[in-house]
Amino acid sequence: MAPRLDPVPAHQLPEQNDPASRKLSELLHRNHTAHAVLRNPRLLLHNHLPHALGSSYLLGATEAQLEKIYATESKSLVAADDDKLPREKITTDNWREFLGSKELTSAYADFFDDEVAKHGGDWMSVVEEYMFTGPQPVINGFSGGLGHPFIHLAYAFEFNHGEVATEAMSLGCTEYDPTHEFLDSAPQDNSTYKTPRLEKILRNIRADGRFDGFADEPGFLNILNMLAHHKSEVLEHWNAWVVEDPPKQLGDCAHTAAVLFMGASTDGGEFDFYLAHILTVAHALRIILPHYSFERQVSLMRQYGLYAILVYLAQLRPQTAWEEKKKSLGDKVTPSWDEIYKSALSNKWFVDVHFPKVVRGLKVAEETWGSSDGLYQRAAAKFVSEFSGWGGFGLGVDAIP
Repeated sequence: MAPRLDPVPAHQLPEQNDPASRKLSELLHRNHTAHAVLRNPRLLLHNHLPHALGSSYLLGATEAQLEKIYATESKSLVAADDDKLPREKITTDNWREFLGSKELTSAYADFFDDEVAKHGGDWMSVVEEYMFTGPQPVINGFSGGLGHPFIHLAYAFEFNHGEVATEAMSLGCTEYDPTHEFLDSAPQDNSTYKTPRLEKILRNIRADGRFDGFADEPGFLNILNMLAHHKSEVLEHWNAWVVEDPPKQLGDCAHTAAVLFMGASTDGGEFDFYLAHILTVAHALRIILPHYSFERQVSLMRQYGLYAILVYLAQLRPQTAWEEKKKSLGDKVTPSWDEIYKSALSNKWFVDVHFPKVVRGLKVAEETWGSSDGLYQRAAAKFVSEFSGWGGFGLGVDAIP
């Protein structure tokens, strides 16, 4: 039996009476009623407020800072009752007929709100019934939309929050990823090697000349093109990954994700947006996995591995090492985590919805699997002090058909 991954304690906001907890509870509900879970352009992007608010709260944000994050991000969101979002009547009989229909982002949220109400507020049983059951469970497509359904679901677990959970289920339905077919029914094993380490897979992909020249620019469009033109090669490497010990292997993945993310940063403080999500989805799975059986953990990890492979390929196979520039630190001691948190919240970028998630992802990796000789703390300190914006977009969302 594989080692057990203990659940993280849920933050019960209704039981807290401090100003920041009350504000977070208010803002999560306000966001749920006011905004759709997808946003423009073309509903390709996501409402990240629960992630940004939740992670910033756990970094120690004040009620004023939480309100600032909400006010800044809400300007770019789509109203839940926008006339362009059809209110197709989704029912228990037809809900699967509309999977992948982004325009039903609010309709799906309404449907799952109703289902949670019917279950007396037991949102976990609704997740079980709709996301995990059947021969083609929706959870097998949660890597869609850069894995944001996983991230959203993790914050539902971390705050035991039904409205965030129904948003996560809506995301899972509208972002239902076509790669679910490989989880629903395992493809033929065409691997030429076997390894339990995702880092080894990525190194082999980096050295695989069959991927040379497939794209000139990084970005999400490459994932679509990769599946269209190099599916066999992708599956060859994915099939090589042996998942036997999900808790330990997730720790290895988190380490690989952190090193990959930091190694791809530029001297000017630009960090790769897509590689960040390999890290933040690993963090999400650390929250989610303990709630499920070993068999489900294996399946979720398999999905994560395919997701990480595709994102790595999309970003043109960067080096899988972080060459730390020790001289740039001089004789400075790495700041404590408390100092890193304070710096993050006093940083002009604290309103960026992805900024605090990276810091938390690194800290939780250390809390769960150990410090890795201080790597996560050094990475967080460098990220917070040097971050100047996101890169790696390539042709951007306009290129996505």
